[in-house]
Amino acid sequence: MNKFIRETARQPSKRILVALLAAGESRRFNGIKLQATVDVIDSNGKIKSQPLLLQTLDKLTSLNTKTSTGLKVELLVVLGAHQEKLANLLSSDVNRRFNPNWQSGIASSIKEAVIEAEALKVDGLLIALADHIGVTLDDYQQLISAWQSYGQTCCAQYQNSFGVPAVFNSSDFTDLASLTGDTGAKHLLKKKSNLDALSIVEIEGVAIDIDRRADIEKWQQMIVENLS
Repeated sequence: MNKFIRETARQPSKRILVALLAAGESRRFNGIKLQATVDVIDSNGKIKSQPLLLQTLDKLTSLNTKTSTGLKVELLVVLGAHQEKLANLLSSDVNRRFNPNWQSGIASSIKEAVIEAEALKVDGLLIALADHIGVTLDDYQQLISAWQSYGQTCCAQYQNSFGVPAVFNSSDFTDLASLTGDTGAKHLLKKKSNLDALSIVEIEGVAIDIDRRADIEKWQQMIVENLS
């Protein structure tokens, strides 16, 4: 066995927790948006219809088989405002946490994800939003690959704006847990950018999310146009 193979074999495999945040009230939707049915075009070019929550969850679940070898992917869904109804959509083997402080904003859901990440002793934490219908499996894979390659916090960027999805190192967990309100991790990402401690992946799909019922209509029309 040559030296490279021996050294590679000794390297411990990394572990990452993928946390899907799904605790919001969705006031502007006037209903439970993550329960609403949306379409996507699958790898076979066919339409797959299911609740928004499951469309995003399916992409993240696929990371277990699509990411590079040597990386163990754990999955978590953080529920809140509509816990009971959304939990009914999940299979029994899906790990989930209830955020009792969901009304205080997204930072409380990030804190729940950090608690789980620390308990699992993972190396990294990917924060994803359940309503980001425009973010693809390939986008998530690129983020994780950049995190593995550069060893630092990695986030999505679109039109010069930083945001989630993003992958944070375990050394970031204390800062993440100290976030408050509904501003998320943008301040932390900007701080890391100023310190040249942030890797960027351009993801146009972050601009496409479901906030109002009209957004679903626009998305469905986009699916029809892509098929024609």
